[in-house]
Amino acid sequence: MVVFTAKSGKLYKRIKGKEVEVSCTEMLDDGTFSGISPVPRGHGRRLRTGDRTRRIDYCRVWRSRHAVRRHGERQRVDRSLIVSIPLTQKGAVFLDEEAKAVSLLGVEVLVGIVKEKHKLGGLPTYEQLVAEFPKIAINVVALAAPGDTPPADAVGYYSDGQQHVALVVVSASGRRLFIEHNADDVLSTNVAQYLFGERV
Repeated sequence: MVVFTAKSGKLYKRIKGKEVEVSCTEMLDDGTFSGISPVPRGHGRRLRTGDRTRRIDYCRVWRSRHAVRRHGERQRVDRSLIVSIPLTQKGAVFLDEEAKAVSLLGVEVLVGIVKEKHKLGGLPTYEQLVAEFPKIAINVVALAAPGDTPPADAVGYYSDGQQHVALVVVSASGRRLFIEHNADDVLSTNVAQYLFGERV
């Protein structure tokens, strides 16, 4: 069961009275096992997961796919993630690393935007990236070399201005997570499961 406490009031307001889904996942040695339970409209703060096992590592609450009317037309809106909740240490590590991997991907998207906008022959340097998006300097720092590691809670960015770029972040458990492209157009990463895996 997932319970929205008084402290999570803002999150609860996003789903109050709406149809939602709760998906829960057990992490196995050879993959994961997940199940999804629909929650009917008009639910309270307690959402039943439908799973009575004690081996669940994390659960997610989704706003169900639904229809809205825009510009006089009825349109379908895909389901959206409201919150992910770790239930074990293993689940907490997974969700933390997943969030950190997504932050790396977000910076990589900005890199592509700068390259395309300025028609660069190579990938943008840190200075070029920050010049285009000044606010990211708050949590994106320059790395002197691709093998360097940024401070906690910061994304490290290395670029030679050509085709070699590295994005690095440190997880809460101290693991170095990275995405690196080199001059031979080879991608190296240890977060592929988070970037290319389907979130249930």
